Amino acid sequence: MGVSECRVAIVADDLTGALDAAAPFAQRGATTRVVIALEGLEASLDAWQGALSDVIAVTTESRHLTASASAERVTQATRILARLAPAVWFKKIDSTLRGQVVAESLAMHRACCRRLLLAPAVPSQGRTTCDARILVYGQPLEATDFARDARSLPPSGELDALFAAAGLPLARHVPGQRLPMADSVADAETDADLEALAGEVGDEPGKWLAVGAAGLSRALAQVMFGEAVSLDHMPFTGLWMAVGSRSERAAQQVAALRRYTPDLPVVTDIADVTVESPCLLLTPYPEAPPRDANEVAATLADALAVGMLAARQRLYLVTGGDCASALMKRLDACYIEVAGEWEAGMVLGYPQGNRKWPLLTKAGGFGDEALLVRLLRSLD
Repeated sequence: MGVSECRVAIVADDLTGALDAAAPFAQRGATTRVVIALEGLEASLDAWQGALSDVIAVTTESRHLTASASAERVTQATRILARLAPAVWFKKIDSTLRGQVVAESLAMHRACCRRLLLAPAVPSQGRTTCDARILVYGQPLEATDFARDARSLPPSGELDALFAAAGLPLARHVPGQRLPMADSVADAETDADLEALAGEVGDEPGKWLAVGAAGLSRALAQVMFGEAVSLDHMPFTGLWMAVGSRSERAAQQVAALRRYTPDLPVVTDIADVTVESPCLLLTPYPEAPPRDANEVAATLADALAVGMLAARQRLYLVTGGDCASALMKRLDACYIEVAGEWEAGMVLGYPQGNRKWPLLTKAGGFGDEALLVRLLRSLD
């Protein structure tokens, strides 16, 4: 087989994470696809022979699995992608360490045989690293709401200690220094810090496994593909939003949206969905008894799919990786063609490359309180 056209391979533990990591590359003109399930990766690569994209990402859907099961899926994904011989390997992790971050990173480290660079900071979202600890708007991670995630509690403590306990010592790197020639964890408080790291990774192609979140992927995209270009899309006649995330930030965004437009239809039952509605909000009924997260995701996905299959030239938004994955299954989509970022942390893509299905995705905890209000106003 000849030299692969793929320059970047990304492995993420959920779908919104894969999209979030891939979008900065698409925003800079790189052809970018995200495979929505590990089980479809090999078939997708076979189908794309001779027409591979610059960037290929896959979700292992392992956020809520055990450490051993997550590691096994990451190893499998890495071995399949290895046939592409990408210049850059990227392990997308949650910037607040939800999921099996250590186990998955170590599995990919072993499978691709490169030095590991851990840099989970996303300064634009207030997530920085200092003294190998994650801070959220200056507060230690363990003191924030992210440390009380109902489904995926993150670990606490210094990052190098977490990895050393699992058998991989990490050298500490601080801004202004050269990267050590060893597995490392990097402090970063600004985008410039991440861009400096990306520059060093780019200077040594084939040497590093980059492990991080959207901040590091954006820096790598800048180094590899240059400045971002304008996001091109057709005009939209409406907006359907499905908010399934249980994060406090998602709840704040919904509350701000309802204050801004009190007349916006709010739908909690698929039976109440009307395909003619130009704009509506799909969300679990707040006073209903707690339900299984997968059940909530499937219900919201079914409701959103009703509108998408009607193909009414609307824009659609889904928040949270579980809901996004459920929607892809409902649409029978194997991949998403990524167009770029609507704004940081909010990705525009087309399931199965279908331009009649413009879909925005975002992680539940991302964005400020006014994000949904800005989105709705942008369509005026």
